[in-house]
Amino acid sequence: MALDRLPAYVRKLRNAAGEPVYYWELPAWARPVKDEKTGAMVPAMRNGKPMLLASEKLGSDLAEVHRKAQLLNAALTDWRKGAEGASMVPGSVEWLFQWYRKQARFTSKKAKTRADYGKLMDMLAARETKKGAPPFGKRRAADVDAAASDRLYEMLRADTGPRQASYAMQVCRLVWSWATRHYKATGVKENPFMGMGLTSTAAKGNRATSRAEYTAYRAKAVEMGFQSMATAAALCFEGCQRVSDAFGYVDPDAPDRAAIVWEGYQPGVEITLVQSKTGNPVTLPLFEEVPAEGCGVERVPLYPELEEELARSRAATRSATGPIVVEERSGKRYVERRMSNVHRKICDAAGLPKDMTFTGFRHGGITEIGDAGEDDVRPVSGHKTLAVTRIYNKANAEKARRIAGARRRHIAAIGALDEARTK
Repeated sequence: MALDRLPAYVRKLRNAAGEPVYYWELPAWARPVKDEKTGAMVPAMRNGKPMLLASEKLGSDLAEVHRKAQLLNAALTDWRKGAEGASMVPGSVEWLFQWYRKQARFTSKKAKTRADYGKLMDMLAARETKKGAPPFGKRRAADVDAAASDRLYEMLRADTGPRQASYAMQVCRLVWSWATRHYKATGVKENPFMGMGLTSTAAKGNRATSRAEYTAYRAKAVEMGFQSMATAAALCFEGCQRVSDAFGYVDPDAPDRAAIVWEGYQPGVEITLVQSKTGNPVTLPLFEEVPAEGCGVERVPLYPELEEELARSRAATRSATGPIVVEERSGKRYVERRMSNVHRKICDAAGLPKDMTFTGFRHGGITEIGDAGEDDVRPVSGHKTLAVTRIYNKANAEKARRIAGARRRHIAAIGALDEARTK
């Protein structure tokens, strides 16, 4: 870069000591104009957006002069052409958020993560940190220091709670960290969100749902006409599946992502459940052969509650192909917000706890397996395992059958104990 040739709109002056000092000046066509009615000076407008830049001193360091001038000129061009983000002052917090959104560091994340980060950045940019002062987004990103980040956290903590506040600080930490790596583009040299001693996880995790709560939930869901929710709950509790796998949410980044489908279900025999995190199928045997009285063997169902819900869903949808869990009103897969709203309606109608999350069904199922004396739940839950081979899959299926058998015996024992207590 030739430092002796100054960027556009940069003027060289000299201070009292005769040393060169450089200024960036707005061109005449972008300067404030006089309002004919009020006589007040108002910002120039272009494409419906006001000019927010102002002439400013760039200093005497030529490398820094070029860097700052390039940012200002790019913003000036964006404003003139009506480009996105044109109303943002280069180097401001809102500008930095907009810059980060264009980085591969952000665009490579999953659609839900991008949406969550975007909402938090928008919220932070609009946040007022002092009464009567410009919002946080208007502040110069390089001027945000540790004291400012601590104040911002305390304000968010009081308004939104510690978990949301910590999550917001985590996003800021990621943005500023990436910005410091690209100092020449952002002007940010330090990350004030490092070393805050915060955690982004909840102090209290999702509570495991009990079998009694799970049974009451299914009954109320069916009564309210939400058979799909009862079936999804059974897939999570009995099959220990992740919520996203049970519902097969459509991922904008992977619209063809597999869901749990009817083609993988053989009534009374087995059901294949696809694991989105690993891409591996988990096949659950649905029966166990036990010696019958006299001679021969008897087939005992291992997941009668799950198969009960599957039978009702199949009868309701009259489908033998495609996703098992679909919304009644549309016949399509649920979106997360709709599922969350319906789940809360069912819980409220059934008088179930406010902290009963859908994730709790999976936790409850895994807890039940542990209570049955089985420590390794991977063959059922689909947690990350060793490299999968055909031989391993065969052994896995047998272990899954043994786990389910132990679990049924545990359920029967608990039921017998409860019955004895009521007598």
